[in-house]
Amino acid sequence: MKEELSPGMKSLINAAATYVVPPVTWYRYGRLLLGLDPRRPDAGFHPELRDPEFIREMDRVIMPLARKYFRLDVTGQEHVPREGAALLVGNHNGGLQPVDSFLTCGAIVEYQGAERAVFGLGHDYLFREPSLADFLHRVGGLRAHPDAARMGLDAGGLVLVYPGGDVDTFRPFTERNRVCFGQRKGFIKIALRAGVPIVPVVSVGAHEAWLVLTRGEKIAAALDFKRRLRTEVCPIVVALPLGLTSGMLPYLPLPAKMDIRFLPPIRWKRLKPKHAEDEAVLQRCYDEVVGAMQTAMDEMVAKRKYPVIG
Repeated sequence: MKEELSPGMKSLINAAATYVVPPVTWYRYGRLLLGLDPRRPDAGFHPELRDPEFIREMDRVIMPLARKYFRLDVTGQEHVPREGAALLVGNHNGGLQPVDSFLTCGAIVEYQGAERAVFGLGHDYLFREPSLADFLHRVGGLRAHPDAARMGLDAGGLVLVYPGGDVDTFRPFTERNRVCFGQRKGFIKIALRAGVPIVPVVSVGAHEAWLVLTRGEKIAAALDFKRRLRTEVCPIVVALPLGLTSGMLPYLPLPAKMDIRFLPPIRWKRLKPKHAEDEAVLQRCYDEVVGAMQTAMDEMVAKRKYPVIG
């Protein structure tokens, strides 16, 4: 008798078919640009749909492959709180295939187990496609929105956020070793209002899996992407197998050496939720987080000899 695929694996296959086939990807973008895919107000706000068994199943497959293909090295996992809520703040890489995001969550699962809830925030367009939304819900995906972040924290989970978003993940290759948050301080407000620590997560190497030539801000402005897709970039990249192409398309990552480091938690015990409205306080906290991350990144980069090779 033929063995049935688990619901989780069906979800993974459907999501992959929708996401990694270029014609389908362009079709999805076309519908979004034309406004044919309405927003799904409830999608991305369901931390209760996280499926530990499915995550455990994926982790057993993905992490060993990542360690071989990307020669992944993870340090500092002991800095991630084993219980209680915390905000994980990382530098973003890889465009629409943020390998480091999955590997960061996978490293925590390896260290603390799949029962430790980790929620990753993602762009809301991902949650408009039903198969992708179903997959993301299963792996702990939440919409990049303050309310969704608070839901994950209220559930006692670890919430992984990339403040730089599109500006960071599509930064040019020449800026690959810079933390580019673009003065976006929303994550500081979330941490102060919730009274949770921030755990910086620094990754290097992931942005060498392709070559970003430009963010394409002028192209995005001309096409009104900010209103249509909630992004300010239209990146031009060189990546396998398509060569010179749009950064909005799937690609095959180069086997770049990747390193991820969790830094000690940053706690502002003297600050209260009311300080989330104080711009001077927000700037000091922002500078502290970005400064710690950039220092760590510089140390990690200094140990690398060549791009990709590491």
